[in-house]
Amino acid sequence: MTQSPASPSAEPQTAPLWRTVLGYLFDVRVLGVLGQIGFIVVVVFGVKAIGVNFAENAQKLGESQFICRDGTFSYRCAYDFMESESGFDISDTMIDHTNTDPYWRSFAVGVLNTLKVGIFGVILTVFVGTFAGIARLSENWLISKLALWYVELMRNTPLLIQIFFIYFGVILTAPNLDEAIQPLGLPFFLSQRGLNIPSIQFTSSAAIWLAFLVLGIIQFQVLGVILSRREERTGQPSNRFSTGIIAFIIIAALGWFVSGAVSETQGLMVTKGSRIREVNDIENMMLQRTGLNHLDELDSLTEDEIKDFALQVCVLEDSASETNFTSQLRKMGIPYRVRRSDRPDQATERYADEKCDVFAATKSILAAERATLENASGHLIIPIKENPVVWSIPTREGLNMVGGSRMKPEFTALLLALVLFYGGTLAEIVRAGILSVSKGQSEAARALGLNEGQRLQLIVLPQALRVIIPPGIGVALSLAKDTSLGIAIGFPDMYAASYTIMNQSGRVLQMFVMIMLVYMLISLGFSVVLNWYNEKIKLVER
Repeated sequence: MTQSPASPSAEPQTAPLWRTVLGYLFDVRVLGVLGQIGFIVVVVFGVKAIGVNFAENAQKLGESQFICRDGTFSYRCAYDFMESESGFDISDTMIDHTNTDPYWRSFAVGVLNTLKVGIFGVILTVFVGTFAGIARLSENWLISKLALWYVELMRNTPLLIQIFFIYFGVILTAPNLDEAIQPLGLPFFLSQRGLNIPSIQFTSSAAIWLAFLVLGIIQFQVLGVILSRREERTGQPSNRFSTGIIAFIIIAALGWFVSGAVSETQGLMVTKGSRIREVNDIENMMLQRTGLNHLDELDSLTEDEIKDFALQVCVLEDSASETNFTSQLRKMGIPYRVRRSDRPDQATERYADEKCDVFAATKSILAAERATLENASGHLIIPIKENPVVWSIPTREGLNMVGGSRMKPEFTALLLALVLFYGGTLAEIVRAGILSVSKGQSEAARALGLNEGQRLQLIVLPQALRVIIPPGIGVALSLAKDTSLGIAIGFPDMYAASYTIMNQSGRVLQMFVMIMLVYMLISLGFSVVLNWYNEKIKLVER
């Protein structure tokens, strides 16, 4: 049998160059490297363009924008002008400010006002948005429709229009202070001057109580760890959260009584002839003065008679002693009139001239002032019970409101507009988050006998938060940046203060750099906190 010779092996064919180049170009690794190189090139050219543009604009503005204190020119002296006297007042401040303060302090006041609106706005928006979102899914037709109308009205109306409407159509048209709106008889007063609300005030014993609160938080953590280990060892639930809360409340209550018992810094200076040896003796003095048998009979007197019989109290302006003592007088039902002084010697002079029945202050101040009186031995200093935290209640005295906290019309209008507008946006996010939870979860909760409140609190909302938080971060960031709209109604936020500084100093470039940096830091702050919470509640997959 003949065998045919083997055919020679074919030589490998070389791929065309264009095909090789295309193969490299469409390689994922090569594309990743080229993308990074391209990004670096764009960043470099972008920074260069910004720098060139800055240099050109700085040259157009002139060297006067960068004059140092010694008269020389340098970019490092761009913000030396901020040490100059501002020359303007700010109506709404969280810290002391006068027109002689430097621009730095005026700018800081504006930043604090922006933060105040932003923080309170985000907190209130969470409550309003959550409530409205849950109400949208209510089975009650009226509640559901009211929530729907609220959401549609807020989301389809420009924010600036809402600010103008609330400021000019609601706040400025509110009644005068004499006829201030007081909803449900609560100590909240809405008038043309803004909103007056109660506020808390710390006394000298607050530090002791705060130490007990810190101790309660520590025990809450430690008790949680101990009960958790016991659960792992025995397999039986121990209600860690409820037990920890109860223990925390016990420690906080114990601290409240201990701090009030060991702190005796507050006192009253009275004459020996008044026969007041303790605070409760004031009631007997008032009964003798009015000729009544009981303080409940004060209702039978006219308003002018009550003013004549009222206890005259001398205090120092914005002192914790005033809030602490007047809160006790209100509990006892004793009418009083307060005479405030800027300095202790002024209050002592009024007390010595018998314009006041008592002088309330710290014992150290009272002891020093009693030594200045002609007949020091004829006056007594009696202790006053002191609570760590007291409520400062707004009350009307003459043509003004005293006590509590005052939200000025501009702040009130801006805060309400932001909360209502972004509350409607957040309500839709909350509704979508609740609807993202499968119906089987709710059916299982009802099968276990949970009521609707327990179903939302324990089953639905914890799962819905994973959907609500990411878009909710965007709502918080938008609210923080839209605080700048307050300039439209004269609210002295950071942008308004910066605008005034720009007009006076002519340093526009420097101020806009500061504005952008501060808004960026505020946004990053909100973003970091909310992203941390989002990571904490995120469902961890194994």
